[in-house]
Amino acid sequence: MEKEGVIALLHETSCEIGVRLSAPQAELFWLYLHELLEWSRTFPLTAVTDPADIVIKHFVDSLSPLPYLEASANLLDIGSGAGFPGIPLKIAAPDLRLSLVDANRKKVSFLKQVVRTLKLRDVAVRHGRVEDLPPPEEPFTTIISRAFRRLEPLLDLVSPLLSPECVLIAMLGPTRTPEHRRFRELASTHGLHLSRLVNFDLPRGRGGRTLVFFRTA
Repeated sequence: MEKEGVIALLHETSCEIGVRLSAPQAELFWLYLHELLEWSRTFPLTAVTDPADIVIKHFVDSLSPLPYLEASANLLDIGSGAGFPGIPLKIAAPDLRLSLVDANRKKVSFLKQVVRTLKLRDVAVRHGRVEDLPPPEEPFTTIISRAFRRLEPLLDLVSPLLSPECVLIAMLGPTRTPEHRRFRELASTHGLHLSRLVNFDLPRGRGGRTLVFFRTA
């Protein structure tokens, strides 16, 4: 897929979820895509290798929480892997202060390379388990993760880290009403409350997604 096609698809599909990108931001996504594909030749950063799927399933999906974030949030992305959702959010909202955490050293090397290549500022890339990291200099206002398929392990890990001012955003696959009731029960058992739940479909029939927001009770 040529550069013009990638950028056109990015603009069209991001607009469908309410996010508008500038031309310079779209250029950064193109560089990001190039780095991702190059690294994936020798290391499996993602099972998704078709550029159109990367744009929608990774980039646009990662941008979906943007309308609910404060522009200058101090954001922690747990299990960032190849940089999702943290790096797309940082590209679209340059004033975000971002920390990326992953336990895989090779993925951390990739994240550092992307941060250098895209010349992103106020981004910390950390190797290790989130529970073993030292406390941040400034408290996180938002913790986000796209790395967990199930909600309970994420809440087990993150609920002790949440301050009264901090929001947890869990990015999940498609969910239904019975699961939503279970989310509320899990929140209660972890001393949290479910403050918002957003169901949406990715553009071009790429599947359903759910954003689940928690605050301390």
